[in-house]
Amino acid sequence: MFEPLKDYCLRILPFTDEELRAVDEHFVEKTFKRRELLLEAPRTCRHLFFIVKGSVRYFRIKEDDGSETTCDISLDNQWATEFVSFTSGTPARLSLQALEETTVYCIDKAHLYALYKAFARYETFGRLITERILQQSIDTSVSLASQKPEERFKHLMQTRAELFQRVPRKFIANLLGISPESLSRLQKRIYSQNKFLT
Repeated sequence: MFEPLKDYCLRILPFTDEELRAVDEHFVEKTFKRRELLLEAPRTCRHLFFIVKGSVRYFRIKEDDGSETTCDISLDNQWATEFVSFTSGTPARLSLQALEETTVYCIDKAHLYALYKAFARYETFGRLITERILQQSIDTSVSLASQKPEERFKHLMQTRAELFQRVPRKFIANLLGISPESLSRLQKRIYSQNKFLT
């Protein structure tokens, strides 16, 4: 059981068979229906999720008008959590939603720390995964803050092209900070000018 996660672990560090068997004791498999929430802000985030199959959207709701802002999207073989809430125990600022039927392996903080205590290699693994999560978050933030819509679109295509095959257009547009209509026009213009090929 949990073979996709064990395979992922082995791609990061040379775990022993004993260390990999510990995954069976500490993780739980769950499946979320399309549009179901894995986490609803401001509830405290209690779990770290490894996405086996599916997609998870991070979003926040604006207080002034109640509209949703998509902050990030994670796909298969990626981790999902509300990082600050999970580590600090504070109320979550982001909600997590399955965009399609999504199967995850999840672990709560108590089991995660027990895993760290039992096997030091998992502490190293946790640090490496945290660095990857933070790097993607920073990359997304910098792109949104410093690039024009066309540059943001190209950057997303270059770094995360699978999103365009898996995720509804309205969420990609929202992630890019533009309307779905603007995204459609942008795609047509770029493809017609043959500036960028998928």
